[in-house]
Amino acid sequence: KNLKNTDPVVLNYLVSLLCQQSDETALIAFLADYGGEGGPLDLQYAIRACKAAGKKEACVHILASLQQYEQAVDLALEIGDIELAKMNADKILDSDDLRKRLWLRIARHVIEKEQDVKKAIAFIGQTDILKVEDILPFFPDFAVIDDFKDAICTSLEDYHRHIEDLKRGMEEATKSAELIRKDITDLRGRFGLVRSNQKCGFCQQPVLSAGLYLFPCQHAFHMTCQESWMVREHLGDVDIKRVRELKAAIAAEEERMHKAGGGRSDISSVDRLQAELDDIVAGDCPLCGVPAIESIGKPFGAVDGGAQLWSLPPL
Repeated sequence: KNLKNTDPVVLNYLVSLLCQQSDETALIAFLADYGGEGGPLDLQYAIRACKAAGKKEACVHILASLQQYEQAVDLALEIGDIELAKMNADKILDSDDLRKRLWLRIARHVIEKEQDVKKAIAFIGQTDILKVEDILPFFPDFAVIDDFKDAICTSLEDYHRHIEDLKRGMEEATKSAELIRKDITDLRGRFGLVRSNQKCGFCQQPVLSAGLYLFPCQHAFHMTCQESWMVREHLGDVDIKRVRELKAAIAAEEERMHKAGGGRSDISSVDRLQAELDDIVAGDCPLCGVPAIESIGKPFGAVDGGAQLWSLPPL
């Protein structure tokens, strides 16, 4: 170690020498120094040597280094080292199911092999993954209820707190739902006023002369003007394609309704298509909403024929 020698042949020879000692302390310390993740020690050779020499505790550490935690726990239980088994069970960080299964295996070993009910109940306080109901099936029928009293009370208190948290969450969700319903009701009764002489913000023609969009800011635009401007100045290729698809679908649906006489279900389908189209082309006011803000960075010549408005007369 002082010479910083990491030659595999030397390390393997040292493992074989340490395996010959009766005390495994030096061997386990050597494995910790050189057998960790990315270490220079050949763990496959080391575990073969330890198995041949009967060094089971060292084998547990090697299995843990190889991330074979299930085998490590089983071997730790075989040699009766409960603390070593618990330590290896807690090394699992990426699988709560496997970690719980190993803790249950340890608890079952303590109950069935050691006949120590109180020690098994104490496991519940040593890990956050076990509850009293998880280990109850392992207890014998003649187990005294006094041994479970504290654990059962603690478990019931935990469930009570969890139920209270769920109740608070349900109350908050109910309040949120009520607020949403109120907002929907308010929106249904919402209206806007359009003056008789009000003009379209784009073409400057009377806005009441055709279908229109009226925004909360009181800006109003003809539907055709709004759609043309959004397609020309603001929407991307995907939205433009969707606008054309929706217009074609609305026209086809209206023609089919006209030929068939129409019905409420047909009207609803047109309304759904129109609502989607409105969301795309009239989601916000083009004069004071997001489209206007995003157009700030565009040159004057790139907006609404600005090149002609800003061009200088010939000399």
